[in-house]
Amino acid sequence: MKRQEPLIETEPPVEVADGKELMEKKLREELPLAGVKISEIVVEEENYERIGARRTVFENCRFLACDMERCEFSDVIFRRCDFSNTNFRRGYFKRCLFENCKGVGVKMTECLISHVRFSGCMFSYANLDGSKLEYLEAAESSFRAAGISDCFCREVRWEHVELSEVNFFKTSLRKMNFTTCEIGGILISDDNSELDGAEVNLFQAVELSKRLGIIIKEEGA
Repeated sequence: MKRQEPLIETEPPVEVADGKELMEKKLREELPLAGVKISEIVVEEENYERIGARRTVFENCRFLACDMERCEFSDVIFRRCDFSNTNFRRGYFKRCLFENCKGVGVKMTECLISHVRFSGCMFSYANLDGSKLEYLEAAESSFRAAGISDCFCREVRWEHVELSEVNFFKTSLRKMNFTTCEIGGILISDDNSELDGAEVNLFQAVELSKRLGIIIKEEGA
């Protein structure tokens, strides 16, 4: 199975004049946003717990240190949005695209993240611990010093992603290809079991071999 794209109709979503007001209205009604485009809103430290959206586009929006715990997003495109320090704990993301977004310090723990692509994103120090990651793709992005520990992963792909100092403790990296990525200083268990079946390039293999106490010398050295 391949990653599925968001199911957004050929007709563009209806752009709303006041996206913040609509979000608050839907929260009161306990209904999801559907078939709309929300642009250019800035909110900080607001409570959007259990917010939902379907077939929706968020563009140039800033949600800073907001509470979106238990959110539900399906068939949603996030374009040039900032979610820094926002809480998505126990959220649901299916068939979503994050394009040129920022999520420094974002909390996405215990989430289901399925058929999602991150492209050109900055998610340094993000916390995805305990999440289920299925058919996830990340390209030309940074997850530097992120927490991706104790995660269940299936069909996760990294393409030119900054993964230095990421905490992969108790997350199997089997079948993940890191050959185009930076993985220096990743955190794993003492027995290195997370690396079993991971694909790395020669330079990365040399660096990782140091964890095993292996010294690689050139012939004749």
